[in-house]
Amino acid sequence: MTTSTQQATRLATGTWEIDPVHSNIGFEVKHLGISVFRGGFARFAGRIEVADGAVSAVEGTIDPDSIDVTDETLAGHLRSPDFFDVDDHPEIEFASTAIEPAGEGFRLLGDLTIRGITRPVELEVKLEGAGVGPDGSERIAFSAEGVIDRNDYGMTWNADLGNGNTALGGEVRLVLAAEAVRK
Repeated sequence: MTTSTQQATRLATGTWEIDPVHSNIGFEVKHLGISVFRGGFARFAGRIEVADGAVSAVEGTIDPDSIDVTDETLAGHLRSPDFFDVDDHPEIEFASTAIEPAGEGFRLLGDLTIRGITRPVELEVKLEGAGVGPDGSERIAFSAEGVIDRNDYGMTWNADLGNGNTALGGEVRLVLAAEAVRK
């Protein structure tokens, strides 16, 4: 069951489509036990439903073949069966299951499906603003963060470095910035 959030800014009721030009979906993972590696995706879509002035549902998809990292060899490895397995799993999906007030925003609970494996995920979401674009379109913007364990989705590849560290951490931080346009 999805519930509405209580927010200081009252949002216009309706369906809001993610603007992929002014949004980004990123991830962060520990690399070599000493640094944080960042990447993202170039192609994604999503919809935010607003009822009674607050977000009531969120759905989205990501094309994992659009993995965006600075090295094409690494991108190829991330597309392989070791990670996203894009040939057999061409889409990552998210669907909200509940929305709860939390802090300055809300907690977005949902089901995240990667590689055909669905697990619950929790995102902390903050309304960044609402306004009108130069073309007259109504817009809202949110930021969101959450953590998943990549191993839960069958992405278990790793390399032991022999010093107590591995090439990659299991914990992956999701970092999103979404701007949406009212339809």
